[in-house]
Amino acid sequence: MQGKRLSEMKPFEKGIIDRIDCEDGALALIEMGCCPGEEVEVAHVAPRRGPMAIVSGGRKVALRRSAAALLWVRPLVAATEAVLSTERAWA
Repeated sequence: MQGKRLSEMKPFEKGIIDRIDCEDGALALIEMGCCPGEEVEVAHVAPRRGPMAIVSGGRKVALRRSAAALLWVRPLVAATEAVLSTERAWA
């Protein structure tokens, strides 16, 4: 399964951050705990394309949808399947 933008995820969905699209906005997101390889969970999504609350790096953070759209996330189910398939290949 391919990754998707954090802004497309629904409440309680979890994933692993794969990449950040914008170098300029990357520093601010990293300072908030949104680093590539970090697990992220959507805690709340405001209606009408409003901000969303996420949990990443042990912190709950509110993000604008435009900032969330910069983060590409691999859904946790897909991430787990990728690890298991790699382990099976080595067995």
